[in-house]
Amino acid sequence: MAGTGRPGRALGRYVLPGALFALAFVAVIGPLTIPSPSAAATPAEIARGKYVFGATGGCGCHTESGNPPKPPNSGGRKYEGPFGTVYSSNITPDPKTGIGNWTDEQIITAIRLGRRPNGERLVPVHPYTVFNGMAAEDLKMLVAFLRTVPPVNRPTRPKKLVPLFESLALPAWLAAFAPRETPPAAAPASGAARGEYLVRAVAHCGECHSPRTMTQATDNSRFLGGNATGPEGAAMPNITPDPDTGIGKWSEEEIADYLASGNKPDGDVAGGLMAEVIEGTLAGYKDLTKADRLAIAKYLKTVPPVKNRVEPKK
Repeated sequence: MAGTGRPGRALGRYVLPGALFALAFVAVIGPLTIPSPSAAATPAEIARGKYVFGATGGCGCHTESGNPPKPPNSGGRKYEGPFGTVYSSNITPDPKTGIGNWTDEQIITAIRLGRRPNGERLVPVHPYTVFNGMAAEDLKMLVAFLRTVPPVNRPTRPKKLVPLFESLALPAWLAAFAPRETPPAAAPASGAARGEYLVRAVAHCGECHSPRTMTQATDNSRFLGGNATGPEGAAMPNITPDPDTGIGKWSEEEIADYLASGNKPDGDVAGGLMAEVIEGTLAGYKDLTKADRLAIAKYLKTVPPVKNRVEPKK
């Protein structure tokens, strides 16, 4: 199951936390195909898909900020890293500029395996090395929800990557450092096992909160131990149960409340990227049930503590 696999990895500062980074999977739209016939999703299935969408953090990387913000999931958010620049893709069901002509299986393949319908490899701005641990049923419901979002005709800006990155560097990096997850037959339903599944495979917390090695792979010996130079240059705090530098003094109830409200036990509030994933776009961490938020808290209490103080940037 995903919870027993190694934490996911992604390249450099391209990986975004929680909602921000979920499903960044269509930097360039592949060839048009006609979706395969499938039974219409029920309202309950669509609602479940929206819940999974929120558990990823709400896919905020596909909604460009601004005043007013662009339509949800229509793409355009810019991400710069050591290997170039990419723009988040339009993942609305628009048939020309979005994923409206992708089959369900093609969307799932992009989410889980990082491949477009034409076989082209995705840059792991989208953390498919972690999403490959998501349960098949959760992915099916997620796709059903994505198809209900209003379509927006908005072409994705072309990426600008360093020469030979996609043909040589990326395949080599994935072969050497990408985890090999085995998704569970069904998502765990409760307790620490449920929390582990949500933290590792769905909310992909390690992509932001784990420090990175010289190779830009996550340092699994310090899983969730904080990252001073996280996504978009932001400092990501230590969320292991270390009592001095992590969240060891937080109770499970306080962790669960923070995921819903952004309120910290000391009276401070979440800001920056964490505030974005809590709020989400069409859904976010705030929409998780209390049982799931407590399951996450219970699992975080079992993670090996890491002594690593990460000071917020001013």
